Amino acid sequence: MRRIMGENWREYIESYTSCVIVLALFLIAAPWVWGYSDLPGASWSAWISAMVVAISAVVSWARPHLHAERASLFGGLWLILAPWALHFTQNSSAFWTHVCVGAGVMGFAVAETWLLHRASSAEMKPHHATDLSGSYRS
Repeated sequence: MRRIMGENWREYIESYTSCVIVLALFLIAAPWVWGYSDLPGASWSAWISAMVVAISAVVSWARPHLHAERASLFGGLWLILAPWALHFTQNSSAFWTHVCVGAGVMGFAVAETWLLHRASSAEMKPHHATDLSGSYRS
């Protein structure tokens, strides 16, 4: 099978995961940083979405054959739609935080999905529970 960018696809997955986790951490702090912690719908949406996105990113990194990046894709889509679904479009800080972070999460999820689709399944061996090195095994 054709290899994509040699063995570097693993490094891309790790960097995508790192970026999504940074976005999730930002999303956890956003209600206090941007001053919308008094809006329960927006705050809880940010916190729960951040946990879902971070967990799915870690699962996608550890077990790429499970296709958990699709959960990140739906998490990003939820973040974009949440201001309308939960009726907090009037607060520009909450609105733009959700939309921008959601777009970023979706962008990384799409890139990871494309990369995993291009990589052969033989190259995608999951981490072993005892492997603490942080690198993929071939």
